Amino acid sequence: MESKLVQGQTTPPEYLPLPSLECIEVPKVFDWVLLTTQIVDEACIDPAICLPLPASFSVQATVLTVDCGEKVGSIRENVVVTIGGTPVTLQRVVIRKTGTYEVTIIDTTVVPNVVHCTFTKTFVRFEKVLLCAPPGTTVSCDIVPNTTTIEVLDIVDNSCVNVDIVICQSIQVTAPVKLVVEAELCQPRAVIPVPESPCVVTFPQQCPTIFPGAPYPFPS
Repeated sequence: MESKLVQGQTTPPEYLPLPSLECIEVPKVFDWVLLTTQIVDEACIDPAICLPLPASFSVQATVLTVDCGEKVGSIRENVVVTIGGTPVTLQRVVIRKTGTYEVTIIDTTVVPNVVHCTFTKTFVRFEKVLLCAPPGTTVSCDIVPNTTTIEVLDIVDNSCVNVDIVICQSIQVTAPVKLVVEAELCQPRAVIPVPESPCVVTFPQQCPTIFPGAPYPFPS
């Protein structure tokens, strides 16, 4: 078999075969979209820990968890759409979003302000998305890091808090496929030796004036 010298190879030189046809299995991406979803949710104030409310207060909200994925058991319905004048068959996929956020009521009647109460609220939302997701493919949904936001909209009758949640999702459709590619087989690189400190023997300081003393140096 014809071979060639690997450029930049350290000694001893290694020879690898020229590129050949190889069969590999990789995940093929059928579709990929970034989807932004806005959710308006209502969290009723927990009367057991929050009532009565202070005469003056403010409300803060923080997202604790958020997740998304294809709804388990849902059926992907075929939908024909026209793109660039050409009919294309896509699938209507149901995406399920869940999350938890924390509501904190701050007592502003005192200085400095103090936390009056804190409670959590969960939410579930479903959304339909058109994707190229034929049978045999897997739909995965990931929340884009550091993009989820929450904002307090208003307080209804001092009993419920309305919040606005914005979620950015990366939705991808994949399936494993086998491909024939022209490639070179990988070889392990040369081992880099670990630097070692040499052993050094140190003798105690001697007193040659008194020992071994005269007649050193020896007379000729």
